[in-house]
Amino acid sequence: MERHRICSVILAAAMSLCIGSGSARAQGTGAIAGVVKDSSGAVLPGVTVEASSPVLIEKIRTSVTDDQGQYKIVDLLPGVYTVTFTMTGFSTVKREGIELTSNFTANIGAEMRVGQLEETVTVSGQSPVVDVQNAVQQKIVTREILFALPINKELGGYAAITPGAIIAATQQDVGGNKDPISQYITIHGSKTNDSRVLLDGMRFNAEGQGRGFYFNPAAAQEVSVELGGQTAEFEAGGVQVNMIPKEGGNTFSGFFVGNYTNQTLSSDNLTPALRARGLNVVNKTDLIYEANAALGGPLLKNRLWLFTAHRTWGYRNLIAGNFYNKTQGSMVYTPDPSRQAYIDETNRTHSFRFTYQASKRNKINFSYDLQDTCLCHVSLTSQLAPEASQIRYYHNPNYLLQAKWNFVASNKVLIEAGNTTLIFDWPNLRQPGAENAISILEQSTAYRYNAAQISSYGHRIADQSNQRFSVTYVTGSHAFKTGLFMQEGWHRHEYDIGGPIAGTGPGLVDYTFLNGAPISLTEWAEPIVFKERLRANVGVFVQDQWTVKRLTLNLGLRYDYFNGFVPEQHLTAGPFVPARDFAEVDCVPCWQDVEPRLAAAYDVFGNGRTALKVNLGRFVAADIFTTARNNNPVQTSVNSTTRTWTDLNGNYIPDCDLASPLVNGECGRIDNLNFGNTNPSATTYASDTLTGYRHRNFDWQLSTSVQQQLRSNVALNVGYFRTWWGAFWATENRALAPADYDTYCITAPGDQRLPGGGGNQICGLFDVTPTKFGQVRNVVTQASNYGKQTEIYNGVDVGINARPRAGVVIQGGLNIGRAETNSCEVVLMRPQVQFVGPSGSTVAEPRSLAFCNVVPPWLTQVKLSGTFGLPYGFRTGITYQNLPGIPIYATYVATNTQIAPSLGRNLASGARGTVSIDLIPPQSRFEDRITQLDVRFSRLFKLQKNRLEAQLDLYNALNASPILSINTRYGPSWLTPTEILAGRLVKFGIQLDF
Repeated sequence: MERHRICSVILAAAMSLCIGSGSARAQGTGAIAGVVKDSSGAVLPGVTVEASSPVLIEKIRTSVTDDQGQYKIVDLLPGVYTVTFTMTGFSTVKREGIELTSNFTANIGAEMRVGQLEETVTVSGQSPVVDVQNAVQQKIVTREILFALPINKELGGYAAITPGAIIAATQQDVGGNKDPISQYITIHGSKTNDSRVLLDGMRFNAEGQGRGFYFNPAAAQEVSVELGGQTAEFEAGGVQVNMIPKEGGNTFSGFFVGNYTNQTLSSDNLTPALRARGLNVVNKTDLIYEANAALGGPLLKNRLWLFTAHRTWGYRNLIAGNFYNKTQGSMVYTPDPSRQAYIDETNRTHSFRFTYQASKRNKINFSYDLQDTCLCHVSLTSQLAPEASQIRYYHNPNYLLQAKWNFVASNKVLIEAGNTTLIFDWPNLRQPGAENAISILEQSTAYRYNAAQISSYGHRIADQSNQRFSVTYVTGSHAFKTGLFMQEGWHRHEYDIGGPIAGTGPGLVDYTFLNGAPISLTEWAEPIVFKERLRANVGVFVQDQWTVKRLTLNLGLRYDYFNGFVPEQHLTAGPFVPARDFAEVDCVPCWQDVEPRLAAAYDVFGNGRTALKVNLGRFVAADIFTTARNNNPVQTSVNSTTRTWTDLNGNYIPDCDLASPLVNGECGRIDNLNFGNTNPSATTYASDTLTGYRHRNFDWQLSTSVQQQLRSNVALNVGYFRTWWGAFWATENRALAPADYDTYCITAPGDQRLPGGGGNQICGLFDVTPTKFGQVRNVVTQASNYGKQTEIYNGVDVGINARPRAGVVIQGGLNIGRAETNSCEVVLMRPQVQFVGPSGSTVAEPRSLAFCNVVPPWLTQVKLSGTFGLPYGFRTGITYQNLPGIPIYATYVATNTQIAPSLGRNLASGARGTVSIDLIPPQSRFEDRITQLDVRFSRLFKLQKNRLEAQLDLYNALNASPILSINTRYGPSWLTPTEILAGRLVKFGIQLDF
């Protein structure tokens, strides 16, 4: 493992000379294009067009108009440009103050009149706000907006100001009181696993959507959030968030921002209605702090620059209605009202970026980011006692290396190359007091205490390195780009089970209680260590852009090859299992896919103010280690098993032989007879999921939109979006057949809060026959082998982007949409089949149409944000969100006593067995909407050449108390809120630019 890390570091530096990133524009860059005409309206070929800006390494980029009078200059960094048009016999035309952002093509045309070259016509106009050449949906968060609005400067903050973007309700941020790394964004039916975070156009996800690294906002020039319709450079169609880093210049400049708040500056937003639902203590912010500084300047003027940024931040939140255990380790949970539970996090970040101008046309960037993070009570909610969370560290160390090379070979040819390597470790440790404790789940309330579940502990390493290379060829009306993406990855997960010996025999267990009495236990086959490798994730793409008069076609094609494998593994003997050896498993998976990407943009009236856009593309579901992990023989060899337990003597010790799989003493038979075996695993994958062409989960995305400039610096966008998924996978237990199940019904509890007031018969439930109980031989295969399954999103966005005058920025809009899923064709007929689609949801039991055909109501969200300059140096920033409420569910624990009369026998799991049954169809009932208003008031002070801004922020200014999560276990605590939006919070801050 250490050897591959050293090699990765060397590779990061070496690959900067040969391999890297790009598009018809490079990711994170923009373009300037247009048509040049004479005073009669005829097009002018042969005009020299120069784009100049201090952000360009060569200072000036040049193009020449073609026979259609068109020109195109691509791969331009964000910044302010001057565009100059010259041609013999005509006066020179100069357009100044063109502000260019990432992934935007500014339409800059010119009308040249006959005259002398010495004559120059200078036009200082507004920057274009409509892109008439590209169909990609995106959100640009400039550095100005990033630090002017009262938002966190991570993914949750970008989602807060992007109509249609969704994060989990429990990640709704108030003043920075949430872990930014858990704020995964989805939009228009996309999935979190398909989202990507990028630095300077190159990804740094560790595995799936996970990353382990935080954006350092002081290091950002701007942030580009691509929301769909991506070009052929991207394999997955989820949200792509790209931080474009700031680079040093020829003068030293710096930046500092700091803010702080604590519990005395937060309000109580507990209402009588919430008290009536059982919530008597609300989540409360205890502490939030941040200090973020940056400095940039020349090490060698005009040759070598440094930009460095450093940040420390943290938060601590009190958890509503949750307390430390006064009787920790006693098998009983006794809340200690004097010690409220809290979740906390700290982070330190150090970033260094070197920019070297090797020559007029060559630029090399090298960056090094080092971070140290403690999530000191991981995922602590009101359903976990503090000792049942883990301590997770991102350190040891964790760092990100990137090297990139940009070469302007000529006015028509651009070459880019780069490497990004992430070294990422994270141990999950036990809380103090839980070192020798057994985890206990109280089933009646779904509350876990005493310790975390055994599988929560351990040490993980997920390192990856990726490289990109591209060549772009540009003429006046044509831009062609081809490139290569490659990625390698390494993963190791070692369970650090630790803990006590259970009962008189060896073994480590978790307990499940019902109303304080033991009913079952879970055994673990320690030791457990598994490894996976990503041998190659390769993408080859071509992207061609043609402009014919007012129509621009963006035609792309991508080929993807993905190869994962599991290396040879050896595990020593444990309490329940002998030593085990596992051979290498290859091609898990070996996928091949070809994805077309087609888009068109039409300048409706030819004036650059109205654009009609259409986009259609196929995307594959993202994967790094997931499929290899699911096919790892250690992972699939059944590492845990559950058995019923009757604690006859009340000593909380299972008086039985835990090493025996059969009924003995107080213990029932284990529920999976494959436990700890190395013979055929309980779950295998069919070849139609692992190898071949187009066997990977995929989605198609279609969008149509109209973008209209309403007036100078004001644009309106209206779009329709449709996403539909394919290649669903299903899991079938082939040890069983439909005839091996018996059906039964139960009577729902009588409750006016349930559909129809409850008391109804719930049928379509199945229990395996006792003779087949514990027999498992799962095979994952294509769901189409059993019937049709669908998942389709339809939605409409309406957005506005306005800069009506200096100091005023207004953005926002609304989204109306819904995602429909249907798996009824098979679920109602095959109880041994479970469906798992890109949504990650599992249909685990046959039911009625109401449960397998999910058609939620149309859901609407509204988001607005803006900054406003006021007299005397004052200004304000505002963000407003109005979001759908969370869905309501009711999971009912039915006992054998309730089930046996209908089933005609005891449950196969025994007389003490239970079954969890959903009482409410999914996505049919919702809590009240979530509303949040955040406001910033600030005052600017000029200190000679420096600028100081004093800030006062009001987060959740209306002191709203929408519900973010509830107890979904039907019983006395059902519908009790477990988290609401944090109360009004006052935060003080300063910002210094020097």
